[in-house]
Amino acid sequence: MTSSLFSSSASLSTYYHLIFTVLAFLLSALIFFLTQKTKSKHHNLPPGPQGWPVVGNLFQVARSGKQFQDYVKDMKAKYGSIFTLKMGTRTMIIITDAKLVHEAFIQKGALYASRPPENPTRNIFSANKFTVNAAVYGPVWKSLRRNMVQNMLSSTRLKEFKSVRDKAMDKLINRLKVNAENNNGVVIVVRDARFAVFCILVVMCFGLKMDEEKLERIDQVMKNVLITLDPRIDDFLPILSVFFSKQRKRALEVRKEQVEFLVPFIEQRRRAFQNPGSDQTATTFSYL
Repeated sequence: MTSSLFSSSASLSTYYHLIFTVLAFLLSALIFFLTQKTKSKHHNLPPGPQGWPVVGNLFQVARSGKQFQDYVKDMKAKYGSIFTLKMGTRTMIIITDAKLVHEAFIQKGALYASRPPENPTRNIFSANKFTVNAAVYGPVWKSLRRNMVQNMLSSTRLKEFKSVRDKAMDKLINRLKVNAENNNGVVIVVRDARFAVFCILVVMCFGLKMDEEKLERIDQVMKNVLITLDPRIDDFLPILSVFFSKQRKRALEVRKEQVEFLVPFIEQRRRAFQNPGSDQTATTFSYL
C-alpha cells in the first residue's frame, strides 16, 4: 500500500512538473512576443522575410534545407544587399555589399564594433568574453586588438616567422605527396592547407616549435571546441536551455580538456621567457 502511494505521488510530481514546464514556456513565449512587438515599433530595421511569432525566421531557415550562406543569397536576391532576419531572440542584420561593410565596420566602426550577448556555451570558451573575438567594445577589446595588430600581424613579425612558414609549406607538400600515394592520386587540398596555416598560427601563438604529433593533438582539441560551439536552437531561444543540460555538461568537459592540454604549453613559454636561452624550442616571439 505504501509503495503504491509513493508511486502515485511520484507520478503526480512528474505530471505537475511537466505542466509547470509547459505553462512556463507558454508564458515566456507570450512575454517575449509582446516585448518584441513593442520593441519593433522603435527600430527602423531593413526589410526582411516575415517571421513567425516568438521564433521569427528560425524555422524558415532550418526548413529551407539549405546552408545558411545559400539561404542568405536567396534573401539578397529578394531584399537587396542589407536585410533583417529574426532568429528567435536575436535580430540579425545581414550585409552582403562590400561598400556597406566598409561603411559599417570602418567608417562607423565605433558604433558597430561591439557584440551581442553571448550564449552560455560561448561564454565558457571565451573566458566570459575576454577574448579578441568576443570582448565587448571598450578598453579591454581595444587592448586585445592592439596587441594582435601591432605584435601578431606587423610586417616585422611576418618577416621574423618566415622560417616557420617555410617549414609549414614543406610539411604541406610532404603531406600532399603522402596522401596522393595512399589514395591513388586523390588529395583533399583544403584540409592539408588548413592544417599548414594552423601550424603557423600555433607556433606564433605559443612561441614554441612543436612536432607534428603535438600539432595534430592541438588541432583535434580545437576541432572539438568548434563542434561544441555549433549553433543550437537554445542559442536563439534561451527559454529552451533547460532541455540541453547534457550539451552544457559536454561543453564543460571539452573546456576542461582544452585547458588541461594547452596550459602546459603556456607554462613552458613562461619558463622560457623568464630564463632566456633555456628552451631551444622557444621562438623570439609569442602572442601570449
